Amino acid sequence: MRAQLASFRIFCLLPKPNLPYFNTMIACCRKICICCLLVLTLLGCSEEKIDYSTQVKPIINKRCISCHGGVKQNGGFSLLFRQDALDTTKSGKHAIIPGDAAGSEMIRRLTLKDPEERMPYKEEPLSQDEIRILTQWIEQGAEWGDHWAYVSPQSVDVPESDYI
Repeated sequence: MRAQLASFRIFCLLPKPNLPYFNTMIACCRKICICCLLVLTLLGCSEEKIDYSTQVKPIINKRCISCHGGVKQNGGFSLLFRQDALDTTKSGKHAIIPGDAAGSEMIRRLTLKDPEERMPYKEEPLSQDEIRILTQWIEQGAEWGDHWAYVSPQSVDVPESDYI
């Protein structure tokens, strides 16, 4: 508060500027400040980045992989590898369309009310939170996490220490 009063007193001591130019400058500064606040607000409100390994893969492993992975690929759909999951299924539709959850057959089948068509078949439906995670993941591009065994090791710099 004291800093504001001090700056106000200094401002009052300045000579009066040319008012039309000064008012235009103040109006531009206000617009810039409002735009900056708007951008910062939008950046802060962006949805969380869904992580495949910690959020998506556990859902797939628990609820989907027994029918759509490895040897068993019901409907010609496998979630074992990304290239298989993005491929066309037996119905001719794409189960996962990166960036388009609404057009993805997987999300449609997860949200159906008819138990004969809804996935997982003859099981309890996924929770709203699980569906939200999968939907956001597909909207964000359906990035697949590589298994740790397939990631090349990276060399790490060892920090200097007086004790070693």
